[in-house]
Amino acid sequence: MLSRTHESTREPSITLTLVKDPNGNPSMAIQVHPAQMITYDQKLGYTRLRLTGNRVMEVKEGTDQIDRLIRAATANLVRQ
Repeated sequence: MLSRTHESTREPSITLTLVKDPNGNPSMAIQVHPAQMITYDQKLGYTRLRLTGNRVMEVKEGTDQIDRLIRAATANLVRQ
């Protein structure tokens, strides 16, 4: 009988700052998994993220900063 080992799959995540939380309160930091991100596009003063599950979030970081965060998160995962 073969025994199976389950490797823990680690998914990279990045920290982004919401412009406002879902209740309209001031900004807060959130963790986002890049695998959940469908698209993101920069607007004047914020970036709109379209995520899986038909979710949309607006964050303070620009698209260039999000790109760098994703590259850094995946690079750290590969090195581990």
